[in-house]
Amino acid sequence: MAVTGLGRIFAFVLLFVHLNDAQFTVPEVIIQALRPKGIRIYIPDSPNVSLFVFQGNINKKIGENDVGTLSAEVTKPTDGKWLYENPSLDLKVGDVINYYVYVVSDKKGYLKDNLSFTVKALESPSSNPAADCRNTPSVVRNGKACAGQVLFEDNFDSLREDLWQIEQYIPDEPDFPFVSYQRPPNAPTVAVEGGYLKIEPKLQQDLPGYSNNSIYMGKLNLLNGCTAISSKCQIEAWGASIIPPIASGKLISKTFGFTYGVVEVRAKLPQGDWIYPDILIESLFKKYGVTNYASGVIRIAGALGNQQLSAGNVEMGNKVLYGGPIMDLKCRKSLLSKKNSNKPWGDDFHIYTLRWEPERITLFVDGEEWGRTEPAASGLRGKLGPNCDAPRAAATDLSPFDDYFFLTLGLTTGGVTEFDDEITSQGIPKPWRNSGRKASLRFWQDMSSWLPTWRQPALLVDYVRVTAL
Repeated sequence: MAVTGLGRIFAFVLLFVHLNDAQFTVPEVIIQALRPKGIRIYIPDSPNVSLFVFQGNINKKIGENDVGTLSAEVTKPTDGKWLYENPSLDLKVGDVINYYVYVVSDKKGYLKDNLSFTVKALESPSSNPAADCRNTPSVVRNGKACAGQVLFEDNFDSLREDLWQIEQYIPDEPDFPFVSYQRPPNAPTVAVEGGYLKIEPKLQQDLPGYSNNSIYMGKLNLLNGCTAISSKCQIEAWGASIIPPIASGKLISKTFGFTYGVVEVRAKLPQGDWIYPDILIESLFKKYGVTNYASGVIRIAGALGNQQLSAGNVEMGNKVLYGGPIMDLKCRKSLLSKKNSNKPWGDDFHIYTLRWEPERITLFVDGEEWGRTEPAASGLRGKLGPNCDAPRAAATDLSPFDDYFFLTLGLTTGGVTEFDDEITSQGIPKPWRNSGRKASLRFWQDMSSWLPTWRQPALLVDYVRVTAL
């Protein structure tokens, strides 16, 4: 083992990196935080490997070509491992190591970047994590999963933009919500306060540079910091088409994608007329199509914000929890599970859990199962067909829930899919029609009715955790 000059490391990189060469795959990097002090980093030995380079920072991002505070160039294996150890490093539970590695194999260099490791526990120097790795159907993008392993976690002690992308754009089809997603400092819609992620809607007219007249005649330009295509980052009011009257927030897991696992979210849902949260997993690569939920969405939990919302004698407000798989707008009502409560779900924090397995999709709240869908048993695929959705090419019994998915946390208002036309709120008909061109305008003109109900409009999230099956 050797830790030497870094100039030679980058000479290797410039000369040999072949990111698209499929002849060699960088093995999983094993990192152990040791007790009472120390760190052990290694990859297993492979034929033709001649160099292992590790560059990392503790509790700080690491950029491309950044040397990092943890820096190692290992030129020969030890006991079947390309091993780096630092016995004096003092790590604590919760520390995060952000890192990248280069491996040279058969005189070609291979990069594996955007990696992170969170210290969950301090291990005995004699422990061997590779021997404890049990098989699991869970798959994590750009990595390897072991049964029971925590694949992703955020306790929201700070706003981790290395884990999350804070969205900024104007959403449209298929939901056409009455919001724009904006990020600080453009709008104070997303923050971490007191150990909680807080996503709170704001009136666009209350933001600097806007007024009530701006909603009817102004422009909204979100190009600076836009996270979508440019056509979704600016809009001009014209006629009945007003600019989105609400600014809200949305986060997506930036680089994390997984297939099958357990997602746990402790959250307090928002309350207020025509508000609803998005606690979802969504398809990363849109394998089955980009529109009408064709590639699948799983709602982990949701409750409409209205205190009194009903269609006839059917209660639909904040006392009704709903969630489950969504593949097509025409199918959504028949696929979603529901659970009634004797008090609003937004009154307290609850632990919402999704268990996503190859055989079934199961929902839990505070440890109690409340929803289940089994694709292969016709509960899911049996809903599809000529009357609900066009057949998918190369579809399986598990499709579209057989691909990489990412996490979404967000909050929105109104739109044309969540609230049926026949519903009433406290006995008053919904102010807009889903098929109407003036839907957003009608919602905005009814502000005197719904704004006083926004006494607790924020989505609060205590933590998010994804664990391998």
